[in-house]
Amino acid sequence: MKEVNKEMDVMDVADFFIATANEGNPDEDDGMTNMKLNKLLFFAQAASLQRFGKPLFDRDIEAWQYGPVVRDVYRIFKGYGRDSISKVVQPFDWKQQDPEVLELLCDVYRTYARDYSAIGLMRMTHREGTPWAQVYEEDRDNVIPTDVIRQWVKRNPLPIDEKTVDSATVAVADLDEKGNPFLPEGWEDDDD
Repeated sequence: MKEVNKEMDVMDVADFFIATANEGNPDEDDGMTNMKLNKLLFFAQAASLQRFGKPLFDRDIEAWQYGPVVRDVYRIFKGYGRDSISKVVQPFDWKQQDPEVLELLCDVYRTYARDYSAIGLMRMTHREGTPWAQVYEEDRDNVIPTDVIRQWVKRNPLPIDEKTVDSATVAVADLDEKGNPFLPEGWEDDDD
């Protein structure tokens, strides 16, 4: 297991996914909606527990009707409704982030965001035995305990490939004029 220095701010993780989705053509799929973003946060947290043995961020993930949700992230982007989120909340220096964490985020994005819609990701989180399924109760926003997610990924490892992105490539990510991360050409390509 790799060692990462500290947990990230959940909004930095959200901004990574929004900015990355906005680099491409948001018309190719349902874009980065609030629903899709919250499912990606769940998978990023699970991937961090799998790869590093510790949470990526310290905010609770709750089991809502349509899947895992980080309440604060949901509230910030609630105004977008079902539309794609058009901009990040707070630009920050990507070069200050741990390269191993950026690699993990790229792997999660590549595995879950490119090929799955928000509804597709919701269906994945609703499967029998998932952390959401273990704690969900109608009309209650139960917290999904980190240990439940940890045990789930031990039994059902996520299909993220640790070797998909070269850390040196991710480390040279830069910011564009709007403060969004601009990753090098080809970072999202499969090695196949």
